[in-house]
Amino acid sequence: MKEIKSCDIVLPSPSLYIPNGSSSLIIKGEINLVLSAPLKVTQVVLKLHGFSQFNNSQKSTTRNLTTKDLIKQKLTVVNVTKTYNAGETVLPFSITLKAPQNLLESVEGKHAAVRYVLTAELTKANPHAIYKTSKNVILRKNVLTNGVDINDKVVYEGEREGLLKYKVEVSKYVVIEDDGYVGEEGDDDDDAPCEDPRGKVKVEATFESLDKAGVKEVKVDAFEYEMYNLAKFNSTTGVSSSGGSASAKSSTSAPKPKTPTTRAAPKIPAFSNVSIPNPHHTRPLLTPSLIIPVSSNASDPVSFEIPINKRMKPDSNINFLEIKHEIIMTIRFDKFMLTPLKLEVPVSVITVGS
Repeated sequence: MKEIKSCDIVLPSPSLYIPNGSSSLIIKGEINLVLSAPLKVTQVVLKLHGFSQFNNSQKSTTRNLTTKDLIKQKLTVVNVTKTYNAGETVLPFSITLKAPQNLLESVEGKHAAVRYVLTAELTKANPHAIYKTSKNVILRKNVLTNGVDINDKVVYEGEREGLLKYKVEVSKYVVIEDDGYVGEEGDDDDDAPCEDPRGKVKVEATFESLDKAGVKEVKVDAFEYEMYNLAKFNSTTGVSSSGGSASAKSSTSAPKPKTPTTRAAPKIPAFSNVSIPNPHHTRPLLTPSLIIPVSSNASDPVSFEIPINKRMKPDSNINFLEIKHEIIMTIRFDKFMLTPLKLEVPVSVITVGS
């Protein structure tokens, strides 16, 4: 419509947190309409569409998308014929989601996603036409209301070859400010790091030398893992008709892979509650690795922070896509022949409201 200069859906917060218990969730916002000329409208409708999506293709140039609806809801914002003058018009709305606890949280992986989209539709009177504008809505679950203590630590202690006793305490949670980020479709893995750290992991360590085996340095790596399970997507979420190919490079879809079995190596790895032996997608969060020099005086406590400047997706544990994070610390000793000590420490990335 030539009369419309812009039309945007505006929400007061980048993310909405699903309440505990049986409470409903109210999405409030505004439709900001800017016109260059008067416009006669017969109806303004707001639609919410939530869906899960899985890419079955094993090729990077094609997509075979399997999609399942999670929620469809409609709200009539304007239901009378009305003429809006040139300039800005604000149309407030409030849409209530019943039983939001049954919804999956928003997540955007390399091969799967859960998305919620608000679409405003303006119907023009004469000639008849419909103008649409959309905005993604981020739904999160508030882990802080489930008894999570962000100051919790994971403790690793032991003795190395009768030469060194160690005790390492690492933050269990990495708290990041919620800016509405869950990842973007087609994200570049080599995203440019932010100047200021997006999150920090605190480490406190004590090394007791039993045979003058001092510690030289600690090499730190951090990773974000994505694990997928097509079988769980099909059995739990169900399968509905798919959208077409999302890539302009090919108009044909790759054949759907067979469900993994125990007799053959699965193309999409199974989940693991203990470790992450074979993540489907791995993204380094520290490039290059961080090197922490340590005093050779092994009796002094060592404290340092691991700054992570790259964007991190919050941890996710939905039925078909799991996102986890891990810190790997390699402790190198003064004695050249002593094998470095490697600690693999899982950490949880959680968001707090801005």
